[in-house]
Amino acid sequence: MRDFRDKSRTPRFNRNAPHPPRRNSPASPTKPAAAPPPAREYRRADTNERDIHRPSGNDREIVYGVEPIRELVAAAPASIRVLYVKSGDERRFSAEIDLVRTGGGRVEFADDAGLERLAGPAARHQGIAALMREYEYMTLEQILADQPDPIVLVDGVTDPRNLGALMRSAEGAGVSAIVIAKDRTAGITPAAVKSSAGAWIHLKIARCGNVARTIEQLKEAGYWTAALAPGGETSIYTLDTSRKLAIIVGSEGRGVRDIVKKGADFVVDIPMRGKVGSLNVSVAAAVALFEIARRRSAAKV
Repeated sequence: MRDFRDKSRTPRFNRNAPHPPRRNSPASPTKPAAAPPPAREYRRADTNERDIHRPSGNDREIVYGVEPIRELVAAAPASIRVLYVKSGDERRFSAEIDLVRTGGGRVEFADDAGLERLAGPAARHQGIAALMREYEYMTLEQILADQPDPIVLVDGVTDPRNLGALMRSAEGAGVSAIVIAKDRTAGITPAAVKSSAGAWIHLKIARCGNVARTIEQLKEAGYWTAALAPGGETSIYTLDTSRKLAIIVGSEGRGVRDIVKKGADFVVDIPMRGKVGSLNVSVAAAVALFEIARRRSAAKV
């Protein structure tokens, strides 16, 4: 079992990012102020449908649901900026509340209507949701210092759910590091985190600007670069897996860009047996990475 305390693998988050404003309705002048709660009891709901914080922009994509939240809190409690808990469920989620507060996050309580407005009317929030902090990426140099093999370079995957599925496949195949392009590529968002099923926690993740330059840096560091693309001259089943490899995957629709193919050492094809001409990017990555892992394992026997 991996130790989440290993700082080289622990995701980093920007704790200096501004908190969303907390808006509390003023107490009614006709009612006496409530007495403070007894020791070890949790404060009752102070947030409702009308005054719950409504994240804007990309922050509208929050993490919700019991299992995703518990998995996130157990592995990386500092990743949560605000934890929203249904009023009355304070004791049910007492462990998560304590961990988030210890990690520097804030806890707010809301009714069902407030949580539905936060997570979306069609979402099954199950009484809990969370707004994550901004993820802090590693640098390419920090990743290359450990010489992970293989590395996955992601260029053009715009759907965060596909990125999450790709991270899940990569980590399952033994990959420990991923480099994500800054342009035209999804980042580590709540949707990607949820789709990765916890895999993102175990990965070292960097972002890069110029993909062509990044490929050159990988080569300079001793990697052979292999772009996954239908019709490539090298089959995944004949690729030399004894080399230190960087596997490049492209967008969901157009695949790996021509300029990236030209810069790669190999353009690798996954032979198709049916009528469909290509695979989803996360599935293609899974096929390639598990084949590399299989052949390397067989070579050790």
